[in-house]
Amino acid sequence: MKKIKLAIVGSAGRMGQQIIKEIKNFPNLELVAVIENKNSNSIGKTIEKLEITNDKKVAFKKADLIIDFSLPLSTLETLKYAQMLKKKLVIGTTGFNNSQVKKIKTASKKISIVFAPNMSIGINLLIEIVKKTSNILFSDNTSVEILDIHHKHKKDAPSGTALALGSAVASGKNYILKKKSSMKPNKKRKEELGKINFYCKRKGNIVGDHSVVFKNKGEEIELKHKGFNRSIYAIGAINAAIWLKKKNKGFFTMSDVLGIS
Repeated sequence: MKKIKLAIVGSAGRMGQQIIKEIKNFPNLELVAVIENKNSNSIGKTIEKLEITNDKKVAFKKADLIIDFSLPLSTLETLKYAQMLKKKLVIGTTGFNNSQVKKIKTASKKISIVFAPNMSIGINLLIEIVKKTSNILFSDNTSVEILDIHHKHKKDAPSGTALALGSAVASGKNYILKKKSSMKPNKKRKEELGKINFYCKRKGNIVGDHSVVFKNKGEEIELKHKGFNRSIYAIGAINAAIWLKKKNKGFFTMSDVLGIS
């Protein structure tokens, strides 16, 4: 069996390291390039006998597929070279603005892309459950609060996962999230009828705890997911890469990968 050759962008980060660790459990995959930002202290060091480089153009030529867990500007640079070299791309980076997401979607007309703020099976099942719950429960008489708890190093708030859950609540009723939420992270719990609020907390080494709370005068329903370690995201990203190998072009999410959309 011909192996799928992978390049990892953000290879020295928490997620990059976890993905590299998990690749060893997939005999049909081969790690061929590890990439970091040009200002990274890891440039020149080695991972799995591969030297960490910032030269994406050269690195990507060795690969069939790229997995990127970095920062928005770095990922957009990855996108540019992926298009140039016609490479398939899995994006796990979060913190994009709408304009940047549009660029990713435009690129998907030429190459195949899986774009997912959270790669875990559980979170993506939760997103589908939230849509169905919102369709029944969300109204002007119901408040929705999304609890977004992460480790102290997590930079974006609300996180990509929290925003995906917020979008699921809104789309369940065919609403636009921005019209139902300020999109701002709250440091204190906040309930508003007919609104979606985000409570964000960063502490310790929490991998990722997310809840969606629907509350009205008569009852409260909390839908919750708790991540115990980063392997759930790494394995999800790897499975997305394997799935994407058969796609020539298009914009896909983890719901597509898992067949639950």
